[in-house]
Amino acid sequence: MDKRGWNPLADRELDETALRRPDWARRLNLFGSSVGGAEWLVALDADELMDAARASTGLDDFGDDDGWEAPFRLLVAALRDNAGLNVVGRLSARGEILRCLQLRLRLAELWLREPSVLTTDVIAPVFILGPPRTGTSILLELLALDPKLRPVLAHEAHHPLGPLPSADGLTASELSEPEQEFWADIQPEFLTMHELRSDLPCECVHFCAPEFSSWLWPMMHDLSESEGVGHGAGMGRTYAWHKRFLQTLQHLDGSPQTFLLKSPAHLGTLVDLLAVYPDARMIHTHRDPVKFVGSSANLTATLYWMRREKLDKEGRGPLMSLAYQLMLGLVMGQRATGEVPADQMADLHFRDLMRDPVPAIEGAYDHLGMPFPEEMRTSVPEYLANKPKDKFGPHVYDPSRLGLDESGLRAEFAAYIEHHAIELED
Repeated sequence: MDKRGWNPLADRELDETALRRPDWARRLNLFGSSVGGAEWLVALDADELMDAARASTGLDDFGDDDGWEAPFRLLVAALRDNAGLNVVGRLSARGEILRCLQLRLRLAELWLREPSVLTTDVIAPVFILGPPRTGTSILLELLALDPKLRPVLAHEAHHPLGPLPSADGLTASELSEPEQEFWADIQPEFLTMHELRSDLPCECVHFCAPEFSSWLWPMMHDLSESEGVGHGAGMGRTYAWHKRFLQTLQHLDGSPQTFLLKSPAHLGTLVDLLAVYPDARMIHTHRDPVKFVGSSANLTATLYWMRREKLDKEGRGPLMSLAYQLMLGLVMGQRATGEVPADQMADLHFRDLMRDPVPAIEGAYDHLGMPFPEEMRTSVPEYLANKPKDKFGPHVYDPSRLGLDESGLRAEFAAYIEHHAIELED
């Protein structure tokens, strides 16, 4: 193994925060080694995947050419040649890509058959955005208690039109497990970082995956060696798909909805977001960078490690720090110039949310001009009582193994900390 490779099995004796593969995953991956490489067991070929999607749905038209096919082909080539995928990684990627292609075919057929689906507007959606580990996920679940807000559930993101006819009576919720709850089967430590469940509200990244230049793919795979893949290109296309997907859910619901949405990825693309949703309302979460940079870096390292054998873990921390310095600085500038209107973005601090969630949320609602539902004064505390912090165990990681010296992080984020009066944590 090269000196940049990370082998958790070897590291385990020295570092109890290193990851260990479950035996079933380790053995399955060994099948790849036994036959000369995972590529001999699980093929990743763009044309074959498109043919499989057509054959499995009985549909042929992927829709008007909105430029999706070029990034799709780049992505498949990058996953095949540069992502270092093992058998589990290739199998997961193949399944995810095939489902996305099938969904494109089914949605294209719906939109052609019923063009009115795409004529209704999506009015004043609410977006939660902020770095990972700043409370965005629990805030999404808490705001989903608001009866006037409509989240996108994970099984809807994957199967908005229901299962394929060949699904033998399985529900959309059951079929979304491989891309939600299966992640924790591949790497059990993932549950200490983030709970995924097919019946929970999910991030926008999941339903934007069929637009193959979207955020999900670089989140799950190290595509840094692949030119033109996973570098934020095509955000106009991604947000156009985002809106068409929400219009489809409105059509299926039978009435207009006020959507509740979330992704840290939106921080870097607010101009594109507001071009599609000029009346969007946004809640920006904040936290001490010492608490979110290392934790976020370990989360992405774990996602990559689920799917590949070697990983430059020490590179993750500095990359995560730089990315969020740039994104948070960008948003501060956009708010100062008015590109992001002041009355459309509320700030919510993680420590305030944890100390006293109801007034913290109510303050964000007040800033955005949204009425606060009285029932949330009881539903929010009840929900939190049934979902204690660290219910799956603490998220443990060693910052130094991520290439981080946390003593210097606050200096790197000094402008952000001062501008938003971030409360520092022990």
